[in-house]
Amino acid sequence: MPRVRTVAGSCWACKERRVICDLKQPECDKCVKTSRVCDYGRVRLRWTHCVASRGHLAGKKTPRIALPLSLSQSPVLQKDSDHHILYFEKELLPRFNISNTVPSLDLNVLAQDPILFQSVIAVANAHHTYSNREPDERSSLSRIQDRNNALRVFRQHLMTTDSDAGSSSLFIANVLLCILDGIVEPSTESSATHHHLVGGKAILKHWGGMSSIFARKLDLQILMLSIFVTMDLTHSLLIGDNSLSEPSTWAEFGDSEAWWGNVKPDDDFIKTMSILSQLAKLGNGAYQLNETVPIGTLLSIQMALEQPFNQQSIDGDGGDAPDKVAWEAYCSVYRFTASVYLYRALGGLDVDHPLVQKAVSDCMDIIGGTHLTHKLHHCILFPALVIGAHSMVREQREHIRKSIVQTAAYLSFESLHTFQSFLEKRWVALDMKSEAGERPLCYKLTWWEYFDEIAAASCLF
Repeated sequence: MPRVRTVAGSCWACKERRVICDLKQPECDKCVKTSRVCDYGRVRLRWTHCVASRGHLAGKKTPRIALPLSLSQSPVLQKDSDHHILYFEKELLPRFNISNTVPSLDLNVLAQDPILFQSVIAVANAHHTYSNREPDERSSLSRIQDRNNALRVFRQHLMTTDSDAGSSSLFIANVLLCILDGIVEPSTESSATHHHLVGGKAILKHWGGMSSIFARKLDLQILMLSIFVTMDLTHSLLIGDNSLSEPSTWAEFGDSEAWWGNVKPDDDFIKTMSILSQLAKLGNGAYQLNETVPIGTLLSIQMALEQPFNQQSIDGDGGDAPDKVAWEAYCSVYRFTASVYLYRALGGLDVDHPLVQKAVSDCMDIIGGTHLTHKLHHCILFPALVIGAHSMVREQREHIRKSIVQTAAYLSFESLHTFQSFLEKRWVALDMKSEAGERPLCYKLTWWEYFDEIAAASCLF
């Protein structure tokens, strides 16, 4: 008898790999173990220059998008642009969103907006090229050209745009450039990410601040704002800069489609991000102005981080028990990260201080455990950086390495190589012993000295 390699009803990943699927829903065990996207859809489309390869549309092209004259292209480049726009919506945006709700894009409107059009093309092309692992010369040149075009169009409109619509496009394009140069494909210019973040703050200020975006209640703008303020906050925590967001700002994301999903204003995640925002401002004063944080303030923040979890599901409707457990675990990871910052940056404690290591150990129990769903696990890059950099136990480091490998397989972000390289160097430094058996000097580095190498170029959350 011929050997059975696939079974009827298999997910698409098992069909492609020609392995036996166990048919578990919503994700089979093989996809869970290999961090693959498990899809049981009846018809699957592949984006091959906007030609459907399966189903009743097989061999047919998607409708062509009318481009503005200034962006007119040859038929071959037109196909590539169509492909990149669809790839951005269907493949890339879901990687920046915990929930399954991703804002839909009006491709015709997008094609008439040169600022957004070029930025979307640049980010999508870079991610698609990187995820292929073995880019050819043509795709590499195309990626570089698209990035240069996006920067050129952005700078041209930055000097001439006065309208609200223009400011909206500039802000979203700026967030996309942050994603491009700080996450998808870190720029060789180490300060590029920092300049994008500073520029984004200036655009928001000119536009009327974050309240102008909340007032419009447009899903794509709110999603991009939530990404931007999170990148800015984590960047500020590492570099000692002043963050854009006030602690009270985070509650305004309640009941909206942010990257962390639609939650209530008093959800534990929003409360934790509010505390991190408070910590960033105190850290900025300590680092830039050499201010001392009162012990009473430190104790009150510590107590806030230790308060019982506010039992809500991701969508705020009560949900079932597994969702609550996973969400509680996810929020706890950020809380322990905030505690490490509190002890190290504001309290001045060394890396091996018992309080620091207790927070690291408790957080590692979650990262190495089973409570986090795969989607939630892929969205703890900043906590994994902070906790991983302070891990002194071999088993803890192995959990971090495994986490990075699984996340890299799903996200396909080149920044994860920079992330892992930094951690490996930090672990080597932590393990070094002097001839006299004294602790390595890195144990006594301040928080900002400790992360100086990666802080300027990082965009993690």
